[in-house]
Amino acid sequence: MAPWSPFGPHLLLVLLLLCPPLPPTQAHRFSALNTTFNHLALAPGRGTVYVGAVNRLFQLSPELQLEAVAVTGPIFDSPDCVPFRDPAECPQAQLTGNANQLLLVSSRAQELVACGQVRQGVCEKRRLEDVSQLLYQAEDPGDGQFVAANAPGVATVGLVVPAPGRDLLLVARGLAGKLSGGVPPLTVRQLAGPQPFSSEGLGRLVVGDLSDYNNSYVAAFANAHSAYFVFRRRGARAQADYRSYVARVCLGDANLYSYVEVPLHCHGQGLIQAAFLAPGTLLGAFAAGPKGTQAALCAFPLAELDSSMEQARRLCYTAGGRGPSGTEEATVEYGVTSRCVTLPPDSPESYPCGDEHTPSPIAGRQPLEARPLLHLGQPISAIAALQADGHMVAFLGDTQGQLHKVFLNGSQSQVYHSQQVGPPGSAISPDLLVDNSSSHLYVLTAQQVDRVPVAACPQLPDCTSCLQARDPLCGWCILQGRCTRKGQCARAAQPNQWLWSYEEDSRCLHVQSLLPAHHPRQEEGQVTLSVPRLPTLAMDEYFHCAFGDYDSLAQVEGPHVACVTPPQDQLPLNPPGTDHITLSLALMFEDVAIAVTNFSFYDCSAVHALEVAAPCRACVSSLWRCHWCPQSSRCVYGEHCPEGERTIYSTQEVEGLASPLLVPVGWESRLALRVRNLQHFQGLPASYYCWLELPGELQRLPASLEETTGDAGLVYCQAQQFHPPMAQRELPVPIYVTRGEDQRLDNARPLHGAVGHPDCSHCQAANGSLGCLWCSHGQPACLYGPLCPPGAVELLCPTPTIDMIEPLTGPPEGGLALTILGSNLGRDFADVQDAVSVAGRPCNPDPALYRTSARIVCVTSPAPKGTTGPIQVAIKSRPPGISTQHFTYQDPILLSLSPQRGPQAGGTQLTIHGQHLQTGGNISAFVGSQSCPIQEPVCPEAIVCHTMPQAGPGEAVVRVVFGQAQRTLGASPFRYTANPQLMAAEPSVSFRG
Repeated sequence: MAPWSPFGPHLLLVLLLLCPPLPPTQAHRFSALNTTFNHLALAPGRGTVYVGAVNRLFQLSPELQLEAVAVTGPIFDSPDCVPFRDPAECPQAQLTGNANQLLLVSSRAQELVACGQVRQGVCEKRRLEDVSQLLYQAEDPGDGQFVAANAPGVATVGLVVPAPGRDLLLVARGLAGKLSGGVPPLTVRQLAGPQPFSSEGLGRLVVGDLSDYNNSYVAAFANAHSAYFVFRRRGARAQADYRSYVARVCLGDANLYSYVEVPLHCHGQGLIQAAFLAPGTLLGAFAAGPKGTQAALCAFPLAELDSSMEQARRLCYTAGGRGPSGTEEATVEYGVTSRCVTLPPDSPESYPCGDEHTPSPIAGRQPLEARPLLHLGQPISAIAALQADGHMVAFLGDTQGQLHKVFLNGSQSQVYHSQQVGPPGSAISPDLLVDNSSSHLYVLTAQQVDRVPVAACPQLPDCTSCLQARDPLCGWCILQGRCTRKGQCARAAQPNQWLWSYEEDSRCLHVQSLLPAHHPRQEEGQVTLSVPRLPTLAMDEYFHCAFGDYDSLAQVEGPHVACVTPPQDQLPLNPPGTDHITLSLALMFEDVAIAVTNFSFYDCSAVHALEVAAPCRACVSSLWRCHWCPQSSRCVYGEHCPEGERTIYSTQEVEGLASPLLVPVGWESRLALRVRNLQHFQGLPASYYCWLELPGELQRLPASLEETTGDAGLVYCQAQQFHPPMAQRELPVPIYVTRGEDQRLDNARPLHGAVGHPDCSHCQAANGSLGCLWCSHGQPACLYGPLCPPGAVELLCPTPTIDMIEPLTGPPEGGLALTILGSNLGRDFADVQDAVSVAGRPCNPDPALYRTSARIVCVTSPAPKGTTGPIQVAIKSRPPGISTQHFTYQDPILLSLSPQRGPQAGGTQLTIHGQHLQTGGNISAFVGSQSCPIQEPVCPEAIVCHTMPQAGPGEAVVRVVFGQAQRTLGASPFRYTANPQLMAAEPSVSFRG
């Protein structure tokens, strides 16, 4: 009988129309429209994925392509009715969705076991190769075939376990509706025979009153010998507190004589929420933090767990449940009539899985303790784990749809990667499965199934990113040049072949040193690379060096690799304006770069060509092994110049001016320059010239060389008057010396000529070596001393002139930087240090901002608001200079805001209203701690600024800073509101044309 069959074909058609499978290129996620997923199962070997959902069973390929679908509901049903044929037998029945409560694979029978919530949790069998083919469904199930909990909020867990000649079904479930009270919490059931899913004649956990204990099952696991069930329960009704437990039965025990449970305790934490049986370890996620909103991960070694259970069994078999101290450490639980007994001491060994005469079910009183390996900030709903290369990695799914990858490295367990897999706020199902190849995880949420790589090794493009990811499943396979799992690196077992980020001193292969560090491009040579921890190759394999596109066979001796450099015609040209070309030098294995560095090929002749002002210095002081040949004026590589010419290893140069560095304009001056290292020209005829690079003119002056002691000498330039056509006070003029017309010696220091100081203070402040005087003969001017008649020399400068002050207003607190522009405002800072007043109040000049004669910047003193007056500068005994502009102390006042709120993303145009807001010249606005950039010129009654992003909604005080003074608008804070969210757009489609 299939009472829901009239609905099936129609619903299936709708589903296939609305939810086509993803194309192969996007086969990482599966979802179905308006469908809630419940459970996930994986077929060993084939890798087929099965999804149990409300009213559906889906069969998917390993890449999550839809292969088949079966309809399981909705049907007319009621949890208060046993399965019925005639609707009149259950008048309260209504159309009910069929949530999948249990989904298991029976590999031996090649069947899929699926149990739903309807019809009191009965199960059906379907073909593994095609779930649309129904193999078995009880037409008139008895209460012995009620398997799963008939309420979707009550968990059911189960296992298909092997027994001699058959598979059995172990099922554990919580207490659901009133009709489920007679169904034991743990049962053994047939999978084959005339009554599939029946528990008749098989073991069941007998409980006096299940509601007293209210078992809530978390997970079920099996290894080669035992089945384990993880759950939460309370004691008898008088013991209201819930505790976490794990129960164990022998796989071959069809009667549950071997049942024993012990409490689990994760130190300082709440109840267990998720569990996974990893190799040798039971992992448990426990509720933590206030109201269980966080999680802690504990690990219970399986050997300790089994030992604890064996101790409880031994005490209950042989010591009446009493420990050595006489306290009760084991008991027979669940309100049954059996009691712990005193059998012969060898009974636990004689009956390792119990028997009819041994007590059952046994409960240990002593909890198995563990300390948390790590804490997480949200509850954990799923755990999976895998062991690879001796290392354990756990995958934790949380209630917000995130997947956390954890390296269980002893006491150093840590989350090394987290990613959002399911929709935010959607819990990851406990059915978190690792595929058969241990390469992918299947992650189930209520809305979708995702196939997620357990490691992202191929996405890490280079060694550095591979090791920095700190993924314990990944390492750098050196000779393959890629980030891989260890098993994917062919030579990983050999030393220095696979780099792992958790190894001590693990770092990528690198070129530690180069000998030589660079090479002349004109000749071939050998370069030796030092590469620590270089892998060893087979006899018929070799490394080679790649200088850019040029390959050179490598000779290897330990960590040292020798390669021959390319010939000159194989090297690219130097980039324009450079004396070298730098190429990538890669140590290669086949087409894989093992270690990479840069190597430069230099050209000494290019050094000479690029530095015409100081060719010798540039040559001998360059980074390269270049030397200077003075007679031929060439820069060469190697050790020696051409035969008969002495090699220079230090600079021939003009060191500087021996005469004063500052030369007065209009006065005939003879320049003398110190030279060095010209002894190499002794006995060789030559003429010398001085060259001056004046503005718009290159001037040549004959020169003579006068040798002094050692390698020093003097070059004298012919006397000359200088009249540069520039109205500058001091003009730097480059000067250099040549031997002959074109053999240039290295540059001298700049030559300065004094011209055109515009006022008396500038003139008197000029360099004393110039001999400048302020001369009143004719038009007052700054002249070289001998050019001014004696009676026309002015020793005192005129009264200071103030042309402008800025700003014209400031706050009463003072602290405002006031700029005064004019002339004759002192020769140096000492003249004006105590010479400035503003509206009768002292103003303190800033030495860093003072400019001779032309500018004073001073900081105002406090004064009552409304104070106004001119600026005065009084230098020594001269009358003060007084400004025509007045400065006013005024008090800025903030009155209101508009608008008073805006989104936390910022961008609100905010207007601050007030009085006297145009106070000072340095005004800035803030909303809370965030700057509010001022967008328009400040007006006396308004400041306009734009708000910046804020971390979250809330109020922030507005303040405005006027120089050193601050004003706040505390009574009217600005309120940041949550950012607006676009929920929908209508219409959702449009058309073109």
